[in-house]
Amino acid sequence: MKTRILCILLMIAPFLACDHFEFSPNQSSDRTSPSDLNLTNLGKLRNHVEDDTVTIVFAGDTQRWYDEQERFVKKVNSLPNVDLVLLAGDISDFGLLQEFKWVHRRLAELHAPFFGVIGNHDLVANGRAVFGQMFGPLNYSFVYGGIKFIAHNTNGLEAPNQNVPDLDWLAHELQNKENAKYIITVSHVPPFNPLEFGEASVQPYTKLLRNTPNLLLSLHGHVHEHRDYYPFDDGVHYMTSFSFQQSAFIVLQITGGKVLKTIVNY
Repeated sequence: MKTRILCILLMIAPFLACDHFEFSPNQSSDRTSPSDLNLTNLGKLRNHVEDDTVTIVFAGDTQRWYDEQERFVKKVNSLPNVDLVLLAGDISDFGLLQEFKWVHRRLAELHAPFFGVIGNHDLVANGRAVFGQMFGPLNYSFVYGGIKFIAHNTNGLEAPNQNVPDLDWLAHELQNKENAKYIITVSHVPPFNPLEFGEASVQPYTKLLRNTPNLLLSLHGHVHEHRDYYPFDDGVHYMTSFSFQQSAFIVLQITGGKVLKTIVNY
């Protein structure tokens, strides 16, 4: 009997010691999980010395590609003058706390501040609560380098009857009361995927963007491929990210309202 108890203790000891044992899929945090990452990284970003070029690493759909995440971090850290990293959703695959922690453990090695946007996979299980605890509000904005970044939830299929996307909130943010020179919007599901976005929201959403002065880009993930075009022929420039599975990301260098795009493989 004593031998049996000892064996059980030896089996569970590594999990208890390292806090890797998740007791419930409904957990939204534990004693080692971070909180308010977007706010923390915004503080780091504001400590940067601004110049005439804003350099953005744009990526999305980290999900279960952990080896690729490690190579991504090394590659991004090797680039000069990166101001911030935008992650366009699907940080997790199944909305589980442990997944978010595994991703964070790797992305925490980035030298540049990084900002997470919620994806449809992040809303599975208890993912909404996990994302909210770890990253912060699902809709948020900030200004850096004369650019207002507006990050928001566009996962309409996962949130029926929950005002997603929140068009009133978005309209208010697009008024640009901060008087930023330019605006970039970033979310996960693009409006040209109407089923997942929410068919009833496509027309009013695209109208808002179309009528926004100095809107540089509408950035999205979800499709697991890079697209760079004007799908609605309305002057709004849409761009989607590679997924981490493809071992590539996009660097956007913005100077005076001009966007230079570079594709980086790793």
